[in-house]
Amino acid sequence: MTRPRIAWALGGGGARGFAHLGVLKVLQEADIPIDALSGTSMGAVMAVLYAAGADLKYLTALAGNIAWEKFVDLRFPRYGLVEGKRITPLIRLLTKNKRLEELELPVRVVATDLLTGEEIIFSEGEIEIAVRASISIPGIFTPVTYENRVLVDGGVVAGLPVGAAAEMGMDLVMAVSVPGELSQEAPRSVFDILYRTFEVMAKRANSLQAGKADYVIAPKVGKVGTGQFYRAEECIEQGELAAREALPEIKKIIEEFQARNKEQAALGAC
Repeated sequence: MTRPRIAWALGGGGARGFAHLGVLKVLQEADIPIDALSGTSMGAVMAVLYAAGADLKYLTALAGNIAWEKFVDLRFPRYGLVEGKRITPLIRLLTKNKRLEELELPVRVVATDLLTGEEIIFSEGEIEIAVRASISIPGIFTPVTYENRVLVDGGVVAGLPVGAAAEMGMDLVMAVSVPGELSQEAPRSVFDILYRTFEVMAKRANSLQAGKADYVIAPKVGKVGTGQFYRAEECIEQGELAAREALPEIKKIIEEFQARNKEQAALGAC
């Protein structure tokens, strides 16, 4: 019986995006189809790493042990507090120096053009440019200037990139959403203010996109701060738990799709 082709939309959320690793691990183990991926911000990072064939066990170990502060290159804050040049060599290394169109699965990376407000969807070209643009939280990372565009985080327009996934021609679109919960504590730094402002904006964008997906997995990582990368292991674990809980419903959706196809094929044969 023909199985559906499934595109997975991986949402942005900074450190919370490590939950995607846990979700992808469970999906892989359960033989749930992953035929295409779209990603915003940290979701874009995870999408390209997975599609490049990176080992999930290795990525999980790396996430929990790497000193992420070494990749924060602070600068004089003209357009952003972090230059972002240190992260691109790591992305290039982990994606084996491939271009987007050379990945094992089709991937769409979402960014936002500050000049027009448009959602920009990368489907080809250099991975590090697309990902660097997609993770550029306004005010934190400096924007990426590319082909007469000024690009920032895709979460400004599509924190959960369901629309980009839907355009990939698959049968079903499922998503993994990792928005943050708003804290009642007063902000403690300019980073905190910027992160929280972006989270408020992204949460609204997420809710609009989520309704377009066939199913949404929502790991319980809302209390993890966008910049709390030291909590990677916690997020990965929550991703695994959420995916395991979702497996029965996902399998049901797949079975219903197959039943509909069988019924339509039978009617067509009459």
